[in-house]
Amino acid sequence: MTRLLLFVLGAAALAWASWPALRQPRSHGTTRFFAWICMLALVLVNYPQWETDPFSPRQIASWLLLFSSPVLAVQAYRLLRTQGQPQARRASDDALLPFERTSQLVTSGIFRYIRHPMYTALIFLAW
Repeated sequence: MTRLLLFVLGAAALAWASWPALRQPRSHGTTRFFAWICMLALVLVNYPQWETDPFSPRQIASWLLLFSSPVLAVQAYRLLRTQGQPQARRASDDALLPFERTSQLVTSGIFRYIRHPMYTALIFLAW
């Protein structure tokens, strides 16, 4: 019951944060919202297993992927904000988050090795 309540509260918070994008159903922001909902469900469903046999090789690999996921996402976010050079003409596009309104291709940092580090972070989180 607690996990269901956490899911409902988390989904409501994600809907609030994604509201501008959800008003444009054909935007990628709508898909992003459903991806976030699925990640929330994955975390809530799998959380009880995190404490089961925490030092097994499988669980250690899982922890490494889980902790590397936000590292990739934060590095990508930082580089997009600083080097992506957001365009003012895209400021009215509510379906995009501010750091997504870029005009420069970022090729340094983590982007030198991974073209889509945020997608990679999502895959690591799911694994």
